[in-house]
Amino acid sequence: MAIASSKFLLFFIPLFVHLLVLTTAQTNLLQHFCIENHGNFTANSDYKSNLDQLLSSFSSDTKIDYGFYSGSLGQNIDKAYALSLCRGDKKPETCRSCIQNSSQVLSQLCPNQKEAYIWHDDCMLRYANHSIFGNMEFGPYFWMYSLNNVTDENEFHEMLNVLLGRLTNLAASGDSRRKFAAGNSTTKSSRQIVYSLVQCTPDLSEQQCSSCLSQAIALIPTCCQSRQGGRVISPSCHFRYEKDPFYDLAATTLPP
Repeated sequence: MAIASSKFLLFFIPLFVHLLVLTTAQTNLLQHFCIENHGNFTANSDYKSNLDQLLSSFSSDTKIDYGFYSGSLGQNIDKAYALSLCRGDKKPETCRSCIQNSSQVLSQLCPNQKEAYIWHDDCMLRYANHSIFGNMEFGPYFWMYSLNNVTDENEFHEMLNVLLGRLTNLAASGDSRRKFAAGNSTTKSSRQIVYSLVQCTPDLSEQQCSSCLSQAIALIPTCCQSRQGGRVISPSCHFRYEKDPFYDLAATTLPP
């Protein structure tokens, strides 16, 4: 599923308000949200300075090789909190490049909001003026799906649900550095292969990760029923499935 293609639809659910648009931009920017009701900052404020230093430290940190960055900087009302998660199959240099790009793009899209989110194909970045660590947050979320339909809907989704369930259990049992799982499965009759990955921010507990992914997967009948590809993305977790490989197969974590 080529996310940048106009052949795919993207649903935005900012704060659970539905809006349908057609993706046309030739970029791997998926979505962003500027949160208006959590305060603003000025260009020369201490909050802005703390935020810039914090985000810069993420993209320049060569010691972290597992794709998860979190931290805070500052005091009292000027304290900035930030978190970034790269897709589990991405190499460290690709991850850091995505974070750096996300920081620059988000500063343009949300120039003075103290809380904001951005998702690219390779990474997610969010920041706020309050703690965002260890909390499962499902909203704001959005979804995308392929316009192509599967040949046998019932068999396909029965297989998909089993696959996503196995991947959810595997990802949720991950440690504080990595909660990611990827694998594939094949339908018995039509021999349709589906590739999928699931991921949570690893600051979540096993139960929180499982709950987040369960909420996301429960949206399949609404977002992606009968589709050959789909994904639901939230601040704390995401899943994606397609009929063709879209992740580094060397990152497959599901046993045969």
